[in-house]
Order: sequence, then structure tokens, then C-alpha cells
Amino acid sequence: MKFGMNLGSARHSIAEAFGTANIFTGEADLILIRLLRVPLPFILAHPEKSLSAEELSSIDEIVARRLSGEPLQYILGEAYFWGIPFEVGEGVLIPRPDTEFLVESALKRLPPDAPSFFLDWGTGSGCITIALLTERPKARAIMAEKNPRSIEWAQKNLNHHGLCERASLRHSRELDDIFCASEKGSLDLIVSNPPYIPAKDISGLMREVRDHEPHMALDGGDDGMDFYRKLLHGAPALLKNGGSLIMEIGDAIQAKTMRNEKHSNLVLAEEIADFSGIPRCMVWERRL
Repeated sequence: MKFGMNLGSARHSIAEAFGTANIFTGEADLILIRLLRVPLPFILAHPEKSLSAEELSSIDEIVARRLSGEPLQYILGEAYFWGIPFEVGEGVLIPRPDTEFLVESALKRLPPDAPSFFLDWGTGSGCITIALLTERPKARAIMAEKNPRSIEWAQKNLNHHGLCERASLRHSRELDDIFCASEKGSLDLIVSNPPYIPAKDISGLMREVRDHEPHMALDGGDDGMDFYRKLLHGAPALLKNGGSLIMEIGDAIQAKTMRNEKHSNLVLAEEIADFSGIPRCMVWERRL
């Protein structure tokens, strides 16, 4: 695809191509902002600005990749979460705004001025842990992840934000393989955005997700509940009395299933809905 020689015509052509492909046309501005390293007001105020052959070539490459279905965050190498930039690419789940409800809930249970210790199980890019550590300067974290490629991205983000001394990144497939005996019962909080999409529904996801993001971070088993069961079963042994387990929830059906089940030493303390009223997080507290 070829674009006009100035900023205004390039912006119009990108948006038109994206609209035809049912891609959010606002991504045109995100591409130009990142590529040209100028703010949106500059783009809007200077449509006559000439673009170099190199800039036009880069635009053409980015747009072609986006039209093929590759997520824009992978193309640009960056996603924002909690107002913080994170490095992302193939092999890691892209942080999503809905998960910020999880961070908000966790912050209510981590003291702002006292030491605390939490586990982020299935950390992915590390976005939840890094957001929490940024807001709670006396907190420490363990970040557990089973996907080696995601671990690489989480380490990059820890390095970038200077938080390596306050977080331990561990390769984990089960809750039991993370902690030594002396660490059990020491957590103030477990937070998790686990895989929760039923396996049969993966093929029906948007192609950006289905074809590019790691299925390991999406597939929650036959009913999407496999990792909820593991967390609800294993959390009591890791939490202090009064500690909390907070999980992102896929939908109202999953929330209802967990709401109606009894879990040893765990009491359902709170449910948080998103702005559409859909259950988004559930909070359990460990009680003796």
C-alpha cells in the first residue's frame, strides 16, 4: 500500500485502510505518533508536513503487518497498563485495561506504608506486579509464570522499571512448585489473571488474539475453570490468616459457579464488576 507524501494524506490513507478491514481507525494516529515521535496535536496541526521516503516505507511495513492481523502492540513493541509502558511481543499476553480492576482491588489489600508480600501467579508481561510495586514501595513480590517466553518479557520489564530487587521471577506450572516450606503461609496476597477461556472457544477469538497471543495464557480447559480450581485449592496453604486471593473472572457464569461452591478456609469477601456490570474480579479471604 502506498501513502501520500505528507502527514495528512498518510493519516487519511491509513485510517481508510483500517476502516475497510474493521480495525480501529484511531490506530493510525498511534502509528504516526510512535514512528514520527511527535504528539497528536502536532499531527493534527501540520497535515502538510512532508514525509521522507524512509518514513513512508516504515508506515507501509507497519500497516501491512497490522492488516495481516498482527496486534499493533506487538508491532510497536509496547503496551500501556496502569499508565505504565511495558515491552511486549510474540510469546506474551498483551496487558488489557480490564485487568486494572484487579490492580485496584489488590491495592486496597496491600498497606501503603508497611511491608507486604504477594504472589502474582501467571505474571505474563509482569504488568500486575509492576503496577502494584510502583504504588506500594514497601511491597515485595514473587512472579510465577509457566511460559519461558513470557518470563523473558517479564524480566525485561522488571529491568526497565528498576524493580528487580523487590521481585523474584520464578518458572512455575503449579502453586506447589514455587515455594519452599519456610515460605508457605507467608503471603499477604495472591493475585492472578489466569487462563480462563474454554478450550472450545479459542478458535472463535479475534484473529489478533487467536493467531498471535500465546494460547497457554488463554486456554482454561474444557470449561475455562482449570486454573481457578488450582488457585482456590492451593491458596490457603500459602496465605497468612486474613490474606486475600484475588482473581480476574472471565464471565458471569464462571463467577456464579465459584460463588456457589465451598472452598476450604476461604470466604468470598467481594465481587467487582466492570463498567458494563460484568463480574471482573472475585476476592477471597483466608480464615481459620
